[in-house]
Amino acid sequence: MKKRLAVVLLTAVIAAGAMAGCGQETIKDSDVVATVGKTEIKGNIANFFARYQQAMYETYYSSMLGENMWTTKVDDDTTYEESAKETIMQSLEELYLLNEHVGDYDVSLTEDEKKAIGEAADAFVEANGENVREVISGDKETVEEVLRLFTIQQKMRTEMLKDVDRKVSDEEAAQKAMQYVAFTYSEESKGEDSESTSDTKEEAKTKADTFLDAVKGGTDFEQAAKDQETSALDLTFDSETTSPNEEVIAAADKLDAGQVTDVIETDSGYYVAKVTSTFDQTATDNKKQQIISERENDRYNEIVEGWKDDTKIKENKDVWKKIDFNEQGVAVKKAEDDSDSTDNSTSKDSTDEENTDDSENTDNTDNAEEAAE
Repeated sequence: MKKRLAVVLLTAVIAAGAMAGCGQETIKDSDVVATVGKTEIKGNIANFFARYQQAMYETYYSSMLGENMWTTKVDDDTTYEESAKETIMQSLEELYLLNEHVGDYDVSLTEDEKKAIGEAADAFVEANGENVREVISGDKETVEEVLRLFTIQQKMRTEMLKDVDRKVSDEEAAQKAMQYVAFTYSEESKGEDSESTSDTKEEAKTKADTFLDAVKGGTDFEQAAKDQETSALDLTFDSETTSPNEEVIAAADKLDAGQVTDVIETDSGYYVAKVTSTFDQTATDNKKQQIISERENDRYNEIVEGWKDDTKIKENKDVWKKIDFNEQGVAVKKAEDDSDSTDNSTSKDSTDEENTDDSENTDNTDNAEEAAE
């Protein structure tokens, strides 16, 4: 039976959130979970980092996947826990890989950053009882090391991306705008006893034809949609857009502003679209930022993958298995919560309800998720 511990992880250089965990620690601080180049990743670092990441997973996905989320199968051979832990291990190895290459970019921590990390670690220790810290390997030195690795990663990324071309022309990012209406249908026949409220294919086609005739006759696009008991949806797009349907995009992409497509038949329904602008400045500017982000991610991954190819990385899977998410749950918890942070509970039902409140500080958890990524 699970035991839950209330754990609070306070704001640091990179803002963390709060965590609530349960279970007993089975991994030793001295265990070697993996080796990256000449650096050994010890059990305490791996455990704290894994619990930190686990807190993010459980906070954001447990409501969808349920209490047994970690045993849920993502495919025939892999559980959600196994899949998540594989990703977490890759992230942890990447932190150490970046740390090994700080000399390539002359990256180091400032005295202010070191001080902030130390203060965050002190706050963590003060906020959590000894038994809590033991479960998640949350001693001051370990917390400091994980925060140091996070900060190094952020500073390394900045340096690694300095040569990325951030100039994007309007032509390269140009976005158009349209409105479209979808008339979906169900292939199931509607008998007298049927409870289905979906249109048949024939009914959907009739509505689409009636809609298009009304628009061509001068009825406002949105009003014509309302007359057919549906809504006109807005969308910005370019030739590479795939939603809501590639055929719809292709047809609209050929039109000038103000022009309307014919009724377009797809596997899911009938569409009619109207181009409202052949150049949307706001959407184009957003696309520029997306292109820049893609260039940055491509450059970052290119460098990291190159380092991986040149570095010997060894994982000790038997040691890594000791960190069990299914038996030791972790959830984000507000720092100001009144509950006893050192209380052990053997009642699974009551502790689940008490310690999985998702009303934590949004800014902190958003920053924690960003830092974890």
